[in-house]
Amino acid sequence: MILHPRAFAFVAAAIALGSTCQASGSPLDFAYRADQPAFRISAAAIGTQLPRRLAELVAGKPAHAAAIGKQLELARSGDADAQLSVGLIYYDGLVVQRNFALALEWWRKAAAKGQTQAMNLIGHLYQEGLGVPQDYDEARLWYRQAAQAGLPAAANNLGWLYLKGYGTGKSPALAKQWFERAAEKQFPAALYNLGYLYANGIGVPRDPQRALDYYHTAAEHGYVPAVRAIGWQYQTGQGVDRDYAGAKSWYEKAAAQGDLEAEAMVGQLYQQGLGVPRDLDAARQHYEKAAAGGDPMGQLFLGWLYQQGLGVARDYSAALAWYKKSAEQGNATAQNDIGYLYDEGLGVKRDYKEAFAWYLKAAAQGEPTALFNVGYMYEEARGVARNMDEAFRYYQKAADRGNQEAKRILGKATP
Repeated sequence: MILHPRAFAFVAAAIALGSTCQASGSPLDFAYRADQPAFRISAAAIGTQLPRRLAELVAGKPAHAAAIGKQLELARSGDADAQLSVGLIYYDGLVVQRNFALALEWWRKAAAKGQTQAMNLIGHLYQEGLGVPQDYDEARLWYRQAAQAGLPAAANNLGWLYLKGYGTGKSPALAKQWFERAAEKQFPAALYNLGYLYANGIGVPRDPQRALDYYHTAAEHGYVPAVRAIGWQYQTGQGVDRDYAGAKSWYEKAAAQGDLEAEAMVGQLYQQGLGVPRDLDAARQHYEKAAAGGDPMGQLFLGWLYQQGLGVARDYSAALAWYKKSAEQGNATAQNDIGYLYDEGLGVKRDYKEAFAWYLKAAAQGEPTALFNVGYMYEEARGVARNMDEAFRYYQKAADRGNQEAKRILGKATP
C-alpha cells in the first residue's frame, strides 16, 4: 500500500478569526491513502511452507478427530512440525476452543527444536499481546531468531517493526535491510513493502518506477494488495502514464480476488467520474460491498456519501455509524470526521469534549486535518482549556504535514 498526500476541503464557513475546524474532505477532494505496509501473520502467511496435512487443516478443510489425535501423538513424541500444527490448532480455534497460552506452549517446544515458523509465530503473539503481555522487544528477538535461520516471513515482520518503530526508534534503513532479505527469497509481502518504501521515499530516494516494478513482482507472486497498488500507480500516474481505465482494470482484478479496498477504489472512480461516467449509485454499491465486508475505507467513503447527501438522502446518523465502524479499525480520517460531527452538532448533540477526544485520536496517527483541529480547539478553548503553546505546537505539526490553513496561521502559507 502506498502513502499519498491529500488536499482537504473546508466544509464549514470561516469565522471571524478566519479559521475553523475541518472535516477531512470529500473523497472527491483527497487522494486515497492506504498507509499500512504489509504484515503477514499466522497460518495464512506461512501455509505454503507447511506440511500438507497442516496446510489443509488451516485452510478450513474438515479435520477429523483421528487426524487431530495423530498430531497430538506426534507432538507429544517430540515432532517439531506436529508441535507447530497443534499450536496452530489452538491459535486458530477452528476445531478446538481458541487458547493462545496453549498455542505458545506448543510453539515454544517446536522453537526449541529449531522450528522457524514457530519462532515467527511466538514473535507475533508477543507483538500483539495474545496470551502474553505485549512486548515488542521480545517479538523482535523471536523474529530475528527466525529470520537469521532463513525464514523470510520473519524477516519481513522484523522489517515491519523497524518501519513502524514499535519497541525501538523508527529505522527505515533497518526496515529496508530486512525487507530485502525476505525479498531475496521472493517473499511477496516483502517485495510489496519495498515498493511501499520507494513509492514514498522512506529511507530511500523516491522512485515510482522502481516501486511499480516491486509491485508487479509481488503481484506475479499472487500478492493481491500489490495488484491494488498497481491500480493506484495508474490512477495517479506514478511510474507510468496516468490511465484511469488501467487503474480500474487493476482494481477490478484485485477486487475479484476478494480485496475490499480495491472494491472501494472502484467506487471512488465512479464517484469522481475518472475513466467512467460519474455514477453515484454505482459508487454507493461498491462502497456498500466493501463496507459490508468490513473494509474501513469503504465504510469511510460510504459515511461521506451520507454526510453530504451524494446519491442518497443526507443522513448524519448513518454517516456517524459508518465512520465509527471505520474508526474502530483505526482509520484516522474517520476519527477526525466523527470529531467534526460532534464539533458541529450534526446528527448528534454538539459536544466539544467528545469532538476534541476524537480529533486527538486522529492526530495521534499524524492525520494533518486532525492536527490542525486539535490546535484550533486549544486556541478556542473548545472542549479543553485554552493553551496557546499547545495550539501552535499542533499547528506546526499540521503545517509540517501540508495543512494549508495551519501554514497560513503560522505565516507559512504557500501561494
